[in-house]
Amino acid sequence: MPAIIIQKSRLILVYIFIAIAFLLITLRMFQIVILGNKDEINKIYNLNKSSRRGDIYDRNGVLVATDLKTKSLYVSSILVRDPKEIASGLASLFSDLSYSDILKKINNGKNSKKWVLIRRNLTPSQVEKVQKLQMAGLLFEDDLIRIYPQKEISSHYVGYVDLDRKGLAGIEMQYDRNLLDNKNLYLAMDVRVQDILHDELNKGMEEFRAKGSAGLVIDINNGEILGLSSLPSFDANTQNEAINEQRFNIITNGSYELGSIMKIFTNAVAFENKLVKIDDVFSVQEPIKYGKFTIKDDHFVKNEMTVAEIFAYSSNIGTVKIAEKIGINLQKEFLEKMGFLKKVDADFPGLGRPIYPKIWREINLFTISYGHGIAITPLHLAMATVAMTNGGIYYKPSFLKLDKQPEGKQLISKETSKIINDLLRKVAQEGTGKFANIDGYEVGGKTGTAERAEYGGYNENQNFTSFVSVFPMSKPRYLVYVAFDRPNYMFNTGGMVCAPVAGRIIKNIAPLLNIKPKITQNPKPAL
Repeated sequence: MPAIIIQKSRLILVYIFIAIAFLLITLRMFQIVILGNKDEINKIYNLNKSSRRGDIYDRNGVLVATDLKTKSLYVSSILVRDPKEIASGLASLFSDLSYSDILKKINNGKNSKKWVLIRRNLTPSQVEKVQKLQMAGLLFEDDLIRIYPQKEISSHYVGYVDLDRKGLAGIEMQYDRNLLDNKNLYLAMDVRVQDILHDELNKGMEEFRAKGSAGLVIDINNGEILGLSSLPSFDANTQNEAINEQRFNIITNGSYELGSIMKIFTNAVAFENKLVKIDDVFSVQEPIKYGKFTIKDDHFVKNEMTVAEIFAYSSNIGTVKIAEKIGINLQKEFLEKMGFLKKVDADFPGLGRPIYPKIWREINLFTISYGHGIAITPLHLAMATVAMTNGGIYYKPSFLKLDKQPEGKQLISKETSKIINDLLRKVAQEGTGKFANIDGYEVGGKTGTAERAEYGGYNENQNFTSFVSVFPMSKPRYLVYVAFDRPNYMFNTGGMVCAPVAGRIIKNIAPLLNIKPKITQNPKPAL
């Protein structure tokens, strides 16, 4: 009997110790969760609060990306009395949250000290509605959301972040570490130029019923990217709703055969090596046959042309005859010097790789001379054209505003650059680019029309058209590049589709860039 009494006493003592321990734990939890300071709460529940991310501005101080303070909704499973009641209440407030999903989250969090995240970045009205539920266990945490005031206009340039505000594309991704350290960035972008570029590409895409469009505006004297746009686009504020087609950046991600626009470099290497003179004459009457291939011109102009005319009227036959003087080795060497055989050296993510022949044969010499058989990104093309027109200096593309003049690399002589500029001006005055010749702005440029390479061949009904232009040609300052992917228009050429859009862009941005039109005696009407 005494042994039984002693055993019962021990059990009672154990129960008392358990009750006291449970009471102490409950009191401690109440003190921390309800009365404790924020630092202790964060420490116990291991909330990974992100620090403020740096702001991004355009070159003139216009805000293009910043953080906004918000609140996120959590549930503390420890404080929840009725999980079903909370799940029902929250599901009634948020149409995108289901009762079953909320209940599952709460039940899964029962054995964890962490708060269960229900919804991030609530609006003030949503916070107010949750508070009116007056249910134990609902807690708010201060949070930050990344917002983009320019919306879809600059999404491919600036990029975007994920829910944890980690950079996933564009400048946000390239300079993620700097921004996480709360360092502000100033872009080379001019929002005014970017807006015009985006708007005109949108109009052109609708006018020519194209599947996509893209454009660049570059300061050719230092390589700053004042504008970059790729369509279709998306609102960076709701990037999670964007589809892959909208996220794809035509300028930096895609590699394309660009057609006759590549004749710029065929002529440049020929002039640089003194293989031709501008007034040399070639017969362009007969198509060139090479095995099963026939190289011909899209339209007949005349039987014989000078080098200048071959360029202005974009003769494939004449260009191939110039390429014959250049030869395989010199062509490949020059394109390598232009940077066309590797990714562009740029501080920007997702850069596309060029595609070119592993074995460079004579047929490759011919087709590459007029822009087929090698695929590069539009950024490749634009930066190399910058060097062709600014006196021969190649600059690395800069997406950030420069505080000093960068060092460039001399690729061609000033004399060759001057010849190329004269040729480009002739294209806009009387050749395939005449629809970009905005009176007073001395526009020069080169058109390109290429059938899209698909499934090991070419689709004759699907073109990638482009036009690269520089102005003013008497003292070149800016490059404007325009491209349309698969336009569905009566005349699907770079001259008919891209040149007029480039002209409108130049007309609208020139006053913003402090370029005044030269008054002519007999001014022609604008487009």
